[in-house]
Amino acid sequence: MARKKSVIVFITALILMAFISVGCERSYAPIDESQATPSVDGGDFPEALPSDMEGVFASGAQTATALAIEGGAAAATEVPTEAGNGTEPDGETPTETPMPAENAGDPTATPSPTSTLPVIEATTAVPSSTPSVGGGVPATYTLEKGEFPYCITRRFNVDPGELLSLNSISNASAGALQPGLNLKIPQSGASFPGNRAWHTHPTTYVLSEASTVYAVACYFGDVEPSAILSANPAITNPDLISAGTSLQIP
Repeated sequence: MARKKSVIVFITALILMAFISVGCERSYAPIDESQATPSVDGGDFPEALPSDMEGVFASGAQTATALAIEGGAAAATEVPTEAGNGTEPDGETPTETPMPAENAGDPTATPSPTSTLPVIEATTAVPSSTPSVGGGVPATYTLEKGEFPYCITRRFNVDPGELLSLNSISNASAGALQPGLNLKIPQSGASFPGNRAWHTHPTTYVLSEASTVYAVACYFGDVEPSAILSANPAITNPDLISAGTSLQIP
């Protein structure tokens, strides 16, 4: 029985080997050309694809060039221009920087230095009296050397009590010499009570000691210092008149 089984196995193996050998030698049916070479509608690939890799690369390059030409694009690739060669990017407009007005005509012009002249301050004499609006009695008056408040009431024909009250001056200090004191002169129109002339004039007056033209005017009461200066043109310094000087009092 064992021998019989071995023979059956051997025969079966031979049959299998025969089938395998026949299958290896059988050739495939030819493939249809439409399946072997793929194509794209429109004739973009009119030829069969090459079998080697170099041919594939060459074919791809030719195809890309053909597509670019058909699409209207240039085959040559433009090299981007480096910045700074004068070509501006699309959409940007170069803006020129305006030059200063003084150098617009000549870029090399250098502005010349401006000379500064020294400023000379003009000395303005401050008047001792401020004229009133109506041109009569001044609104204020600054006492000069040799003058006192009570003297001013005679000269401007104003009420002494009103002047002292307006300037907060006591009766005791009304006859004291106070040069530089600025007085407010009453504008009510009230006049000096009594005779304004303290000493008689016109006359010739000889100074017993050095004095001022303002003190001489107060001595006579109602005489203006300017009137004494006009009558005595030889006086050059109203603040100092030498002793023994003969003055004409208008």
